[in-house]
Amino acid sequence: MKKLILFVLVSCTLNLYSQTKEEKQKILNSFDNEAKSTVSFINERETEINNQIKELLLKGYPEEIVSNGKLFKLRRVTLNNTPIYFTLDNADAAESTRTNFLHTGGGLGLNINGENMNIATWDGGPTLVTHNEFQSGGSSRIVTPDASSSNDQSLHSTHVSGTIVAQGLNIQAKGMAPEAFLKSFDWDNDESEVLNEALNEALLISNHSYGVPIFNSDGGMNVPTWYPGCYNSDARAWDVISAAAPYYLMVASAGNEGSATYSGGLANGYDKLTGNKVSKNNLVVANAQDAFINPNGSGDLLGTLFINSSSSQGPTDDGRVKPDITGNGTGVFSTSNTSNSTYATLTGTSMSAPNVSGSLLLLQQYYNTVYSNYMKAATLKGLACHTADDAGNAGPDPIFGWGLLNSKLAAETIENSNIDTNAIISELNLQQGSDYNLTVFTDGIENLKATIVWTDPAGTAKDGQLNSPVAALVNDLDIRILDLSGNTYLPYKLNLSNVAGAATKGDNTVDNVEQVEIEFPIAGEYEIQISHKGNIQGGSQDYSLIVTGITDYLNTKDVEFQNTLIRLWPNPAKETINLSSDSSVDLTDWNINLYDLQGRLIIKNIKSQQIDISTLNSGVYVLDFKNGNQSFQKKVIKE
Repeated sequence: MKKLILFVLVSCTLNLYSQTKEEKQKILNSFDNEAKSTVSFINERETEINNQIKELLLKGYPEEIVSNGKLFKLRRVTLNNTPIYFTLDNADAAESTRTNFLHTGGGLGLNINGENMNIATWDGGPTLVTHNEFQSGGSSRIVTPDASSSNDQSLHSTHVSGTIVAQGLNIQAKGMAPEAFLKSFDWDNDESEVLNEALNEALLISNHSYGVPIFNSDGGMNVPTWYPGCYNSDARAWDVISAAAPYYLMVASAGNEGSATYSGGLANGYDKLTGNKVSKNNLVVANAQDAFINPNGSGDLLGTLFINSSSSQGPTDDGRVKPDITGNGTGVFSTSNTSNSTYATLTGTSMSAPNVSGSLLLLQQYYNTVYSNYMKAATLKGLACHTADDAGNAGPDPIFGWGLLNSKLAAETIENSNIDTNAIISELNLQQGSDYNLTVFTDGIENLKATIVWTDPAGTAKDGQLNSPVAALVNDLDIRILDLSGNTYLPYKLNLSNVAGAATKGDNTVDNVEQVEIEFPIAGEYEIQISHKGNIQGGSQDYSLIVTGITDYLNTKDVEFQNTLIRLWPNPAKETINLSSDSSVDLTDWNINLYDLQGRLIIKNIKSQQIDISTLNSGVYVLDFKNGNQSFQKKVIKE
């Protein structure tokens, strides 16, 4: 009997109408020559795959199989010439992820609904573009450039598309981005089509709910034991695409095999992610039950969040956090293909993925209204993971990832990073042999949390290797937080020797998402340090930094300014501290105040160049300097 590997797929869609031409061009101008070589690589890879498929067809393997009403289509071939077949794998959803808070009338006053935004999906059949929920101004907001003409299975793609962009004629079916445009592709040539959309149309987000199922319809193993969790050639190819298009984020469903078990994995009940779900740079989505959100308008998650038992678990073989995040894909009410006015209720990670991808599109829209540009994919991924509601074990875990998407908190973090100093969203670059230091201050009320994310270069594929712990990571960046007492706080990491246990804290050598969190921090000053191990491929690495739980911060440029232009001595001191400045700086233009480490104002509006501290208790204080948009702090020690 011929051995068949079934490749489960589900996805979504976008329209030709896009962000403005100017906004798109800003993204397109950022691409370098690496993008051109990536096009060649993906085209050659696709040609090789298609040739392999043709050879199998000549040997008598069927191109399509219909089993239990599902279509399976031959789309991949393994190293030992085993065929892989693709198959098709919300009001409550928007409320669970707090995406409704961004909508018009949603509570934040943002009126963000996906206007003029684009998203794309790849699926096994066409979306019913004529559905009433997709109409606007006499035409559909959805186009299907390459809709399949055979074995129409459009219920799935129509439902997924509605979860993203349904306008809400039936309010229970309102999509995450109800005014966005959606372009719906079939799954043939998905890699080259995605790359074309990213490099030529400035595509920001696409939705993919597909993967290779571990088990066949009889419950037996449908893939080699090495396949689950392996960073194989498919996973690597999607990282190649991500590296070439740094603004593009692939959102993928985790899969629906959470209740099944097999022998040979990392641990019983874990290690069930396959193919592109093992990539480093995408965002893989688990499926939770409906969340109970506080009805008082705070958007707080109440009670325990439960995973849907069908949601596939990670981690990857090298111990990375996958899935990355959780959405709500349980009992999602959305558009159906039966007619232009019908709906259906479906469950699965196929539904949680569009719940997340549509929500992220709104965060991109809002960020652009604030900063007049879009987030890089690493920034968007980092923001989603940083602001997620922790669920399951404390910290990240291989069931929920970093937790349940919280669009409200993510939007508030964008706002706070722009108008206040209690949040940071920065896109930075780390040069070979360098590091980055950032001084932050906290009042101790909220957890101090700092996250770095980077689009890592594609690693070495490990096809055929069982549970290889060798990291797929190429550039190993590190983040640490230090306090004034000399304590060093390390990032979360999963423990391969205890996959089911809670995350530990230590040196993370596998993830390109690193987060340090200090619970109940002592009020005062902390230093965030970002560095790297070994050599950085290419000599430098772009990365994104998100920080919350702070009251103020002092970056490297501020440090250079204060150290060279404003001087303070003696320090430590017993009686008096002297201030002096470069001739280019007039201290009378600055508002200078002295605070203790609890943030209490001790001396206000200092104008003298001599500060009397004789009556203060011994300890550490902070001298705060502000002049318009410029601000920095100097630590003062009273002996």
